[in-house]
Amino acid sequence: MPRFTDKTVGMYDIHCHALYGVDDGARDPDTSIAMLLHMYDEGIRTVIMTPHYHGGHMQPDMDTIRNRFEKLRSYAAEDEELREMDLYLGSEIYYYPSIVDWIEEGRVVTMAGSRYVLIEFGFTTDRRIFIEGINSIVSAGYLPIIAHVERYTDLCGDIKSIEELIERGAYIQVNSEALYERRRVRSFVKKLLKNELVHFLATDAHDMSGRAPFMAREVRYISGHYGEEYCRRIVIDNPAKIISNEYI
Repeated sequence: MPRFTDKTVGMYDIHCHALYGVDDGARDPDTSIAMLLHMYDEGIRTVIMTPHYHGGHMQPDMDTIRNRFEKLRSYAAEDEELREMDLYLGSEIYYYPSIVDWIEEGRVVTMAGSRYVLIEFGFTTDRRIFIEGINSIVSAGYLPIIAHVERYTDLCGDIKSIEELIERGAYIQVNSEALYERRRVRSFVKKLLKNELVHFLATDAHDMSGRAPFMAREVRYISGHYGEEYCRRIVIDNPAKIISNEYI
């Protein structure tokens, strides 16, 4: 088994905005390619691109998304390194009660065509709404992943609420940059990792400046402090189960 200091570890990034011109992420194909090349250098070999969908605010057309995704795949195929990467399409869906309808109407796509869906909530969302949302998504037969759980004021620091959401069927994703956020966030994320309550580490990258796709340093930290087996689980094994549409 390769160590996590190796560049060829084959990590997955299940949450990023590297698809150009569809949300507040990459603006053009050059930025998309630059982000993918940086991911490659970080050791990432599989990427699920997750454009935002926020009803009434940011609603990219799925035909446009698919068209640009196929163009980006063709651009990537021209690069010797990027030909080694597997690219998939998903969505980061802002939670509304109509979310299941959006999925079934085809306004958004699930993660790599699986039953997994990446869900974003408002940063000040009440805990009760998280429970309502997870219950409705699970009841419809989908597997909800809560995006960047460290950002929500009603959940940050509340380990018991995270455990309850997991018991209700949620999976937990943390951004790699969270390990360098303010003390309260860092402390919360480390508690989640210590208790193995994180299912996915992802970059949530938007560009090559303020929100570039870093993950190698963070993976080395997690591997050193919480064990290589668990680290491998959240950057390789669990993400692979999204692609194969298997339960974690």
